[in-house]
Amino acid sequence: MKALLYTEIYKLFCSSRTYTTFAIAIVLMAIINLGLYTDGENILSFILKPLKDYFILEGNILNGYLIAYFSLNTLWVHIPVLVIIVGTYIFSSEFEYGTIKVLLSQPISRTQLIVSKLAAMVLYNIMFMTVLALFALVPSVLIFGKGDVMVLNDGLHFILESSFLKRYVLTILFATLAMIAFSSMGMFLAIWFKNTLTSILVAFGVLIFHTLIQSFVLALSSGWQQLLFTFHMSMWQQFFVTEVPIRMIVKSAIFLIAMTLIFTQLTIYRFKYINISE
Repeated sequence: MKALLYTEIYKLFCSSRTYTTFAIAIVLMAIINLGLYTDGENILSFILKPLKDYFILEGNILNGYLIAYFSLNTLWVHIPVLVIIVGTYIFSSEFEYGTIKVLLSQPISRTQLIVSKLAAMVLYNIMFMTVLALFALVPSVLIFGKGDVMVLNDGLHFILESSFLKRYVLTILFATLAMIAFSSMGMFLAIWFKNTLTSILVAFGVLIFHTLIQSFVLALSSGWQQLLFTFHMSMWQQFFVTEVPIRMIVKSAIFLIAMTLIFTQLTIYRFKYINISE
């Protein structure tokens, strides 16, 4: 089992897709920093214009912590798309290149193979989110400095500089869990369709569909939103309100863990009885 796990990790690091997604994430963070460096004051002034009649705004408002928070909004669409590219490829590539027959000719069980690939997928998500967290925070702090953060999320919230890093780390941990859950769905789709592109498109379609339902269709019935993946994935925002709703976040974390386990079991079941010569 250890040798199988090492092999999957080795293939993960040898894949150009792994480094391409890392590079895209880094470039995306650089674009955000560059855009706010060149025109950030005007953008922030426009956003805060309605508040200037009610508040006296002083200090380093456009700071690195605020920009790191802005960067986290890529978790809505951009980052899930990037992680699903590698997450599906880990599984579907074996069918596309025909190497699945070689693998299953070895003295290993199908369950062991799936578990090793799942471990590689989890490792990739942890690595990716770590890279994202560092490049979203460190360059922006070096360029813009530190300061308190104003967040518009169902009202105006002021996040003190002293508490930002703790909230930021918790956000990244929660977002990593969300990306693993989303990748587990991609894992199932990859085994089902045996094609990377099809799996990516279907996963992306599910993400868009859930986002649209959450935003428009069920706006008047918030209870149904708790059945949507995007509702729980977006719960990271609650770490940046004055009073963090711990119970809501724990419920969403349980939902995401359950989603991961369900899709893992479905993948194992599907793979056990799949005809590799199809």
